Order: sequence, then structure tokens, then C-alpha cells
Amino acid sequence: METTAPQVYIFLITVYGGLLVGVAYDIYRLIRRIVKRGRWLTIVLDVLFIITLGIIVFAVLYIASSGELRLFIFLGLALGFALYMAGLSMFFRFLGGKIRQRLRAARKKDDHISGNRQDIS
Repeated sequence: METTAPQVYIFLITVYGGLLVGVAYDIYRLIRRIVKRGRWLTIVLDVLFIITLGIIVFAVLYIASSGELRLFIFLGLALGFALYMAGLSMFFRFLGGKIRQRLRAARKKDDHISGNRQDIS
């Protein structure tokens, strides 16, 4: 009789993968807020984000279950992402806000010295 221990292990790995997807999303969100927006830059960033997510999900699937697709794997990814968004995301958004403030202050100081008056939004 086969135990469910391997399935629990696979599920926990996919929850961890969902957490990684959440971290990637917050990094992407921070980059989008720091970098000036343009149509082509937005397209490039979106494509890079999708490729990054594909790599993360593929790696998690390969490590966890040798690429075998099961419903509980997708549920684990969704649960991990939801847990990240409900908890850790607030901390990383706070940290990202502090990074943006520092960058904005450094940019203002540099602009003041050089006489340029542009601001990071």
C-alpha cells in the first residue's frame, strides 16, 4: 500500500513555489514603480515577468513531481501565492517603499546639484 507522504511533500514544495511566485510579483511591481513607464518598456517587462514565472513554475513542477501534473500541485501554487499576498507581501511592499524613497531622495540630491528638476514617480 502506497503512502500519501510523497504527495504531502510535493504539495509543500508547490506551496513554496507559490511563495516564490509572490516574491517575483512584488519585485516586478517594485521595478514597474521605479522605472519610468513607456509602452515598449511595459511590454518588455511584462514578457520578462511571464518568462520568469514560467521558469519558476516549471522548476517547481520538475523538482516536486518530475513534471507530473496533478490538481493538488496547482492548488499548492495558488495557496502559496495567496499566503504570500496575505502576509509577507505587506512587508516587502513596505521595504520597496523605503527603497523608492531612498532612490527618490538620492535623485533629488543629484538633480539639485546638477540643476535638473525631474523626479522619480
